[in-house]
Amino acid sequence: MKKIINGLLSVFKWILLFATFGITFYIVLSMYDRVDKSLIESIDLFIPYIMLLILFMVNVFVKNAPVNKNIFYNLTCCLTFITIIIVGLRAIYDKNMILNEIMGYGINFSYFSDFLSFMQILLYGLSIANILFLFHIKDKNKPTSKKKPIAKKITDIEVI
Repeated sequence: MKKIINGLLSVFKWILLFATFGITFYIVLSMYDRVDKSLIESIDLFIPYIMLLILFMVNVFVKNAPVNKNIFYNLTCCLTFITIIIVGLRAIYDKNMILNEIMGYGINFSYFSDFLSFMQILLYGLSIANILFLFHIKDKNKPTSKKKPIAKKITDIEVI
């Protein structure tokens, strides 16, 4: 059961990464278009996405078991991405937000821009956890220390 859930979370992790990037890109593109800023100025918002994508690809190609088979890491990735998606969708579709109706842009940019720093913290946290799991390679079949026998068996006793 654990393998099935972990497999589903691994697949959802990839899907949610691209969905999160798409929603964030759409909102940032709309926000920067509204204020006539260049999209190049927002490159620091997308660096954690690029880092996570590279780390996820490294984990797949290297077949890194401590990351790929860690159900808690996969669950944390999914929860983080779902949180970002919910905030993005709420900024776009929540009609009960006052600024969404007053400004007339259809997106509450203030709500989303307040969340940007927390979003970066979450994404950098996932990247750091992934890097730490990369270096935590431990083979379960290989003993960590050589066991020394406590006492030697004496088979032949010589008498002087």
